[in-house]
Amino acid sequence: ALYAEDVASGERTLIAENDKADIGGTIRDRETGEVQAYSVNYLKTEWTALDADLGASLEWLGTQLDGEYGISSRTDDNQTWIVWNDPLTAPTATFIFDRSTQTLTPFYVTRPELEGAPLQPMHPVEITARDGLTLPCYLTLPAGTGMDGDGKPERPSPMVLLVHGGPWARDDYGFASGVQWLANRGYAVLQVNFRGSTGFGKSFVNAGDLEWGLKMHDDLIDAVDWAIAQGITQTDTVAIMGGSYGGYAVNAVLANYPGHFIAGVSLFGVADWVTALEIASPALQASDRIEYGDIREQKWVDYYTENSPLRLADQIK
Repeated sequence: ALYAEDVASGERTLIAENDKADIGGTIRDRETGEVQAYSVNYLKTEWTALDADLGASLEWLGTQLDGEYGISSRTDDNQTWIVWNDPLTAPTATFIFDRSTQTLTPFYVTRPELEGAPLQPMHPVEITARDGLTLPCYLTLPAGTGMDGDGKPERPSPMVLLVHGGPWARDDYGFASGVQWLANRGYAVLQVNFRGSTGFGKSFVNAGDLEWGLKMHDDLIDAVDWAIAQGITQTDTVAIMGGSYGGYAVNAVLANYPGHFIAGVSLFGVADWVTALEIASPALQASDRIEYGDIREQKWVDYYTENSPLRLADQIK
């Protein structure tokens, strides 16, 4: 939720709230700071205008631009905007928007070498975990397998489950070079905002507390099972890849679910949490106890030792 607070009295006034995702960006009056519009990024970014005149401009931009868009800057009289647009299947472009004439003038393209490249669309999907939690996810199909554009392939493809780092981060809708690189080489790519990911409210991020190696990994397995059931991929053609926390997830899932993936790519992933937590700074150790558990207690040492990818490395297939 987004509030305005009177700093003298402490009185708070609710401006906006959303039951699926955090409030993202705002557009504010340049002199008073009053919120004129706000965005919410669930599966995609959606703008809600509190100012009718500004809202008309945002609505018009939405009819002219594919994918995601936003405002980089505005003139003092608010009549000329610099607008960026990520159409996903073309490089991000920037325009000069004249509000009085409703015209968009091309300004520049960030990566002109990608113009005309066979970039693939990203499809937002919701996947239900085994305990009923809805996981916001993104699916990108390789060229030639999703010809009608609905995200449902004509035939299965090898698939990479791409796990984000953090885990207090999230995957977003928009151009992602790594995703496009994989899709260009014939892989479907599934990105899962598993419990513990940020951006979807406190309940969603806190659902990952003390679930490392448990429900957080169940979410990844459930997403793969969904993709197989949907005909996106097949049981013996799924790989898992990720960096940082995503790298740990690769190590842990390969060790704890032997045979579930045909390959794994772990980029700077933790292989043993007891070791990692022992060498962390005191401040990090204190904050981590909420999410990981307290390794000063033997039960948590035992837990992370039992499930350690390092200890279970010989089970990886």
